[in-house]
Amino acid sequence: MLNDISTIARLTNFADGILAALQQSKTESAILGLKGDLGVGKTTFVQLLAGKLGVTDTVTSPTYLIMRSYPTTDPVFKTLVHIDAYRIEALSELGPLRLAEVLKAPHTLVCIEWADKIAPALPDHARYLTFTLTAAGTRSVEWEG
Repeated sequence: MLNDISTIARLTNFADGILAALQQSKTESAILGLKGDLGVGKTTFVQLLAGKLGVTDTVTSPTYLIMRSYPTTDPVFKTLVHIDAYRIEALSELGPLRLAEVLKAPHTLVCIEWADKIAPALPDHARYLTFTLTAAGTRSVEWEG
């Protein structure tokens, strides 16, 4: 869990930039895949985005539920969908989630933790963030896509 104030402040500023870039998306939905080991800040980042989108519910990782949706007050993204693919072992498990429909829903931001596990099921316009923790204990985030 990220708890260093300077780290959270930097991550918050980074979240502003990512959200602005995603809001410019001309696709039906914006898909943001989050990669990285346990404890590097993926859920914290989704929580920051949720706050910026006006989500009032408590956002937690849907590790066992796999997917949760939240209404927002954002003018571009009306819904935030948070997916945790950690427990997905085969792409066939995505069928009951109706993932294809979720990924095409208009005015939706889809954030997927452990996105690398389901990358073949994601559209070409998906963008990715890779979170890493160095041996020195610093965190970094790299934007892809």
